[in-house]
Amino acid sequence: MKISIVGGGPAGLYFAAYLKKFKPDYDITVFEAQHESMNAYGLGYTLQKLDTILLERLDSDFYQHLFCEKATPIITQALFKTNFQSRTLPFSEGFSVARHDLIRYLKDTAITKGVKFINRKILPEELPRLKVDFDLVIAADGISSIARKLFKKELQVKEHKAKLKFSWFTNKTSQERTEACFYAFNSEEGVTLLTSYPLTKHKQVVVIEMTDKCLNSGELKGKTPTQAIPYLNKLLSENEDEIDLLPENLPWYTFKMNTAEKLYSDNLVLIGDAAYSFHYSAGQGVTTSFSMAYTLAQCILKNTDLAFALSHYNHSVRLLLAEPAKKSLRDMHWFENIDQHFKDTDKHEWLDIFLQKDEYLNSNTSTTSKCHTRICR
Repeated sequence: MKISIVGGGPAGLYFAAYLKKFKPDYDITVFEAQHESMNAYGLGYTLQKLDTILLERLDSDFYQHLFCEKATPIITQALFKTNFQSRTLPFSEGFSVARHDLIRYLKDTAITKGVKFINRKILPEELPRLKVDFDLVIAADGISSIARKLFKKELQVKEHKAKLKFSWFTNKTSQERTEACFYAFNSEEGVTLLTSYPLTKHKQVVVIEMTDKCLNSGELKGKTPTQAIPYLNKLLSENEDEIDLLPENLPWYTFKMNTAEKLYSDNLVLIGDAAYSFHYSAGQGVTTSFSMAYTLAQCILKNTDLAFALSHYNHSVRLLLAEPAKKSLRDMHWFENIDQHFKDTDKHEWLDIFLQKDEYLNSNTSTTSKCHTRICR
């Protein structure tokens, strides 16, 4: 079988390496565009139990290959903070890895198995030709996938463009931090959200997110992520923390959530963020990419008829991701209104409302209510 993969992110690379491992005679080519936006991949990933299981199926020695110098801290706890309160809760065990390390590892693994790479961006007008020249075309080109745009009608795609802005930073301080961190700090502008995962004991990859209204107000108005750093450092360090953000020279991005009613059209199929993209609060991320890539590879390996394999993949993935997609959309709508939620809530309840989101708002309970602590990341 002759297969082309558009996109060199986690989903496309995992699929290429895994399928080639079991079908070395397959002709697999990855088209990857260099210097693409970090919007698709970010600066780092958090690998949890399912991710490590899938990576082990690709390469049983993956820990040694992925962390040839030293391992990052094992994450077992999550730290939640607001301006006045903090709470530490159990976290599904995992560890973080820098984007370039994971991508390099997956690419090297694919190359050693015989996958070919072409450093060229595929243009929309080239996709129909790829479908003719290859038996199967894998669209793994991220949130802004050209395939999902070109075949929008056939794939019945849906997109929610959130009223939220985010950007990527790193935080490097003398303070040790081995937890996953989730902060919601209120100010005159609105609520600033911080999500971070440790790369080392003293360095974390950080996502800063806020509503469009918050970003266009007060001290943040008109500022790039780099220009906003002094104010963000001051605000997010209020509750006994040490925040010293480092710029990554990236802009503010608008978050987009993608879903598709159908994941394939003829011999073209979507995987990863090209098919489903979730808000960070849904806790899917790289797990979705690996899971979809693994499922597609398994369907192809177990079915000689390609059309049946793609139909099986479509059914399996939609069944798997239906509930996470609903949760992600609910959470995203809640975050779009977070400024008003905090304004309408006593400051001593901010942490509870942040942890429980819409469940807290609908429970009609007081500050003494039992906190909902099921954290799925």
